[in-house]
Amino acid sequence: MHSLRKFRIPSGAGLLAALLFLTVSGSCLAQAAETGAAVAPKPLIDLTSPDAIKQIKPNYGDPVYTVDTTGITVKLPAARANYPGIQISPATGDTWDLSPYGHIEAKITNTGGKPIRFTMALNGVSKGAPTQNTEIIGVKPGESKVLKVIFGYAWGYHPTAAIESAKVGKLILFLAKTTEDQSFRIEGLQAAGAVGEQPPFSPDAVVAIPKNGVILGQGVTFDPAKQVIANGAKVAAGPNGALAVNFAGGKTETIKIKPAMGVWNLTQANQIRVTFKNLGDTPATPAVAIGPNTVPVKTPLAPGAEAEIALSFIPEVSGVGIGAKDIKVGINGVLPGTGTDLESEKVKEFSILSDATPGAKSLLITSIIADVALADLPAWLGKRPPVEGDWVQTFTEEFDGPAVDYSKWNIYARNFWDKRTHFSKDNLILKDGKAILRYEKKTGFHNDDPTDKETVGQTDYACGFLNTYGKWTQRYGYFESRVKLPTAPGLWPAFWLMPDRGKGSSYKGHYRVGTALQPGVDTGNGGMEFDIVESLSGWGPYRYNIAMLWDGYGKGGKQLGSTKIYIRPDKEGYITSGLLWTPGSAIYYCNGKEVLRWENERISDLQEYIMFDVVTGGWDKTLPQIDDAKLPEDFIIDYVRVWQRKDLATPEDGPKPNKADPRETKN
Repeated sequence: MHSLRKFRIPSGAGLLAALLFLTVSGSCLAQAAETGAAVAPKPLIDLTSPDAIKQIKPNYGDPVYTVDTTGITVKLPAARANYPGIQISPATGDTWDLSPYGHIEAKITNTGGKPIRFTMALNGVSKGAPTQNTEIIGVKPGESKVLKVIFGYAWGYHPTAAIESAKVGKLILFLAKTTEDQSFRIEGLQAAGAVGEQPPFSPDAVVAIPKNGVILGQGVTFDPAKQVIANGAKVAAGPNGALAVNFAGGKTETIKIKPAMGVWNLTQANQIRVTFKNLGDTPATPAVAIGPNTVPVKTPLAPGAEAEIALSFIPEVSGVGIGAKDIKVGINGVLPGTGTDLESEKVKEFSILSDATPGAKSLLITSIIADVALADLPAWLGKRPPVEGDWVQTFTEEFDGPAVDYSKWNIYARNFWDKRTHFSKDNLILKDGKAILRYEKKTGFHNDDPTDKETVGQTDYACGFLNTYGKWTQRYGYFESRVKLPTAPGLWPAFWLMPDRGKGSSYKGHYRVGTALQPGVDTGNGGMEFDIVESLSGWGPYRYNIAMLWDGYGKGGKQLGSTKIYIRPDKEGYITSGLLWTPGSAIYYCNGKEVLRWENERISDLQEYIMFDVVTGGWDKTLPQIDDAKLPEDFIIDYVRVWQRKDLATPEDGPKPNKADPRETKN
């Protein structure tokens, strides 16, 4: 996680907004601003009491914990589970009353031999809904740090739903899953600080959103003294907001362009366009670089000539999965030199380069604009797979009918992903040949069933859902869908495949939690989760995630993919994404272009079903959380089409006998 609190302000607007941030460094905490007088701190556990141990219980990971008069020592065996650690509850009653305080804090010491990532999560409610105020910190072996959770802030001190401090439930203290033993010690666990406490301000935490994408030019204030790292070049303000740059020549020289403060949020763009004019007497070949991409002007710029460079966020070399020998427990990505590490929501800088030819270069940069380039779609898209072969179309859903075809689709399922969203038939809308999964603030029961076992009372948010579990599956083939992603913050839409082992299997389809009785569950024993498109809406509509997950979701679970798939939409704002799945190979496409591939014998060889859903949250807690004012929001599915290569077809492929009942199968 990144310790950035994001304050979104337009470029050129007042950067003096009273926005606050806390940086934890070493074992010291920056003094928080206070809106009232603090009272004496309140210990959350009385370590001198013989009953102190009764307030503690395991979270996950089989912790071994002991209590003495000054602290709690916790030992965790390797790779047992996600979120390994302990929970601490009030000594009496169900909640603590911490209303006189502004935060909780604890001194954390890493007593193991490897660095740890320590998380402290305070559970409670906000306006009746479950919520957490949570922070994370890195601690080296032998190091001690104080971690502080301020009420109303989470994950890098971003503003979030404020926990009702008079009704605080359990406190969870945990680490990341690891392949090695871990241990830590907790001391000084207490509530402290004044009501209304806020983190102090840090300029590095400011996130600037360029108005209309304009970084330089068109009346935007650009300060060379603050926004250019010259590296020996000479820079000065030019006419009409331009930037004049003089390079000495004879070698490649670079300047870096950055925000006046903090980082840029460029999530509403997929490229940067830079316009140059050559003011010198020598031809010049400038280039622009961001992430792994470097793009020069197409031809040398003659004296007096102008040119534009369009620098895409899409990597020049698409992602290639790592080799089998490098796969370990946890998350793995792509080979070095493939894909990109650019994060468009927090761009720190990009570079402008001169060429190495002799002679001084004098350039005027007249504009820098972050905007959107559209896709150039190939003729085959939507009509056939991207490779030659003897293919047959095996599934087509155009959503042209007046109602959902329940012989193909289920609209109900378990919600494994958040605790705030219920699936409802009323939020699955067929209109104009499209299926709309509408996410909105609306109270109701999960699966429209007050008796549903997966429901914990009612939830305040509703959405539609689609999958073909138990009704249609296929092993291998080309799976393609044209969708438009939602953009309201805090949403987590996906188009994906999951194993379906059939009704007679002990796996019983899509289970998310492994147990001793069901090791590996749905993604074990040849199964695999394929996330063809998985988006966190805070990334914007031009970036998504691709992932493959196998060997379950607990101990030993593995993943491979990329969270940084940048794309160009079509002229209507849709993306058409596909998976070409053959034995030992998974190749992903977006709008006809390959974006990621992995070739490995572990690629799934089981029947899989199709699924579309939208919930809230996701793994990147630094992104903006859900904003009711921006709801309802739609995840739009234009079509779903699948092909099978004839030589790979099996009798198990295709439709399954069913009653065309939306409640028949709820995996």
